[in-house]
Amino acid sequence: MHVLGGLSLIPTFTVSGLALGGVYALAATGLVLIYRVSGVLNFAHGAVAMFATFVAYQVSQVMGLPVLLGLLAAVVTGAVLGFCIEYFTIRPLMGRSPLTKVAVTIGWLLVLQTLAGLIWGDTSYHGAIRVVPQGGFKVPGIDLIIGYDRLTIFVVAMSLSLGIAALLRYTTLGAAMRAVADNPATARLWGINVNRVTAVSWMLGSAVAAVAGVLITPLINFDTYSLTIIVIDAFTAALIGRLVSLPMTLVGAVLLGCAQEWPTAFTSNGGFAQVSTFALVLIALAVLYRPSVGGAKLRTRVA
Repeated sequence: MHVLGGLSLIPTFTVSGLALGGVYALAATGLVLIYRVSGVLNFAHGAVAMFATFVAYQVSQVMGLPVLLGLLAAVVTGAVLGFCIEYFTIRPLMGRSPLTKVAVTIGWLLVLQTLAGLIWGDTSYHGAIRVVPQGGFKVPGIDLIIGYDRLTIFVVAMSLSLGIAALLRYTTLGAAMRAVADNPATARLWGINVNRVTAVSWMLGSAVAAVAGVLITPLINFDTYSLTIIVIDAFTAALIGRLVSLPMTLVGAVLLGCAQEWPTAFTSNGGFAQVSTFALVLIALAVLYRPSVGGAKLRTRVA
């Protein structure tokens, strides 16, 4: 495609990139929340989002019930799965190495992926779950149409992400989560129920992942595989936030969404999106592990 012609399409693909970045921000927020409180890198995060999203599909598309009811079913499913993962498999491993806990989350990923494939089909095509009907409005003065669905996805995703950041910073529950994240033993001395706070963080993080899964279905191929690997993009955004900073995670998610969409204005080669993700991962890792006090602290926490 001609360069000038591609540049003229940048505004259109920026809108798509912002919507995609908003969903990544939502998924990454849940990932960071779980990591900050429990210290576990949850590789089942994308699979939880996928399975919950297919529950929404079952409710809204197969059973024909209202889409919002399907979204509610996805949120409940995500929260229940988060609780089950934490209560039955992570909590009993308290004191074990982080690698052991990561292996458990990978096991959950495989189980949920297999179960969803058996129920809904591995490669079957599924209609997108549209929380907002298609349509849009033209921006005055420029040749740009913004879809109501894209705008809603971005606003809802970013609002929820910022809301969770505010919850952590300004509420009693958030203070308890921060205390558990800093030092669980000290938090117990202050009378904080560490197990309950950890379970809530997993439930909340997984519920947010479920919302991200439902919102992203109009933007991707809706199947079990595509939804599961959303965790890769969420990890990329979380790494940019160094796995602790929600504001930087949001910035990284939006940057990633746009970086994946902008090349589409110049080429139809879908591989450029993966190249963009890989490049951002390398940059994030370089920042994450650069010699610094903050990096040393984080490496200590991971270990």
